Amino acid sequence: MARMKAAHRREQLLESAARCFAKYGYRGTTTARIAAEAGVSEPIIYRHFKTKQDLFIALIDKVGDEVLSEWRKATATHENPLDKLRVVLYQNPATADPRTRDIYRLLFHASIETSEPEIRQAIRDHYECYVRLLAGVMAEAQQAGQIRTDFPPEWLAWQIIHAAVGFAMVRPLEIPSHTGLGFVEGTIKLLIEVLSQNKQ
Repeated sequence: MARMKAAHRREQLLESAARCFAKYGYRGTTTARIAAEAGVSEPIIYRHFKTKQDLFIALIDKVGDEVLSEWRKATATHENPLDKLRVVLYQNPATADPRTRDIYRLLFHASIETSEPEIRQAIRDHYECYVRLLAGVMAEAQQAGQIRTDFPPEWLAWQIIHAAVGFAMVRPLEIPSHTGLGFVEGTIKLLIEVLSQNKQ
């Protein structure tokens, strides 16, 4: 059997790690479990990642890159800044995409249960990448006179992140009023209205 190319093997390990982290949490996941999930020996993992921590950080980076790529593609077809914002809000990666939903649940837990500074920094960097994109959209909307200008674009972007994370953390509880598309649409409408207050 031909040896799997390094890039493909790395991708396989990341996907296997994502399933293990989602099932066992960060602390409960071992490289042995990841190896078993991937159907490889443990030394194979260490050819690509020095530690479990490195693997987890690589997974965070991978998800962030994928989400940003999707957001850029989705917003590229819109000129109106508010339309761009709506597109991004509908594509909350922590709830809208089954592939990343479990990873974000893990991220939420890891940010609380993990004291490792490298992981905390990776999670901060992850959110800050989103904030930079959102802040750019906010700045466009401010310049177009569509949203309030009494706060910097970065502050407004962080409020969107806070709302998205909060929504994602409550979603697994399956509160009846939260599960329908109508609730999502209403939430997005409210966020846009708050952003549009005190326009100058």
